[in-house]
Amino acid sequence: MRWALGALLLSPGAALGATNAVPRPEGWIGTAEEWSQGLGIALAVLTLVMLAVAWWRLREGARPRELFGTLFFGLAVLPLIVIYFGYTKGFSGMETVQACGGCHVMTGHVNDLENPMSESLAAVHFKNRYIRENQCYTCHSDYGVFGTLSAKADGMGHVLHYVTGTYTLPLKIRHPYPNVRCFECHAGSQKFLKSPGHPAEIQPQLASNEVSCLTCHAPAHTPAGAKQ
Repeated sequence: MRWALGALLLSPGAALGATNAVPRPEGWIGTAEEWSQGLGIALAVLTLVMLAVAWWRLREGARPRELFGTLFFGLAVLPLIVIYFGYTKGFSGMETVQACGGCHVMTGHVNDLENPMSESLAAVHFKNRYIRENQCYTCHSDYGVFGTLSAKADGMGHVLHYVTGTYTLPLKIRHPYPNVRCFECHAGSQKFLKSPGHPAEIQPQLASNEVSCLTCHAPAHTPAGAKQ
């Protein structure tokens, strides 16, 4: 839970790929997210230092006009840069599996996802790397910018429900899972189009959501370890 809240401010240093212990290439100096995280922290510290210096100089008798540049930079420019990094990189931290599993009620779902013996839809996608990273977010967000905003707003709502205890067990998805989220990856692929389970006559029904993909491909999750 603490991690999920922290992800709202800064992006995590290491993503899901760390679980595979993949060796880094020669000359590796970190990811863009790691550098952004470090730069954001450094700028936040610099802001505090500049404000402390300005406060000390005012106490020593300096006139506010003499500190205009320092105060403007410390109160306006740097905070805007820090907010930018916090928003663009910090909110991306909400997309990781670790963020989704930060609340203990989701532990069973994450354990199932990462269980190589599980045959749930989520686990099959994870262990075969059909989705390379951010598996929860990829499957539970819609197309475009509004899909991103909606998914992250829902995530904030989930955190609120968890903190306030206003949720019921077992956890259930609020709305029927739309096929469009499956099509985001599978539409147009030959494996999908040529599968005997996807004959041409039923594909319009899948596209219109009249027939759910989960009719044949469920269960999506089998969270045996989840708190019930």
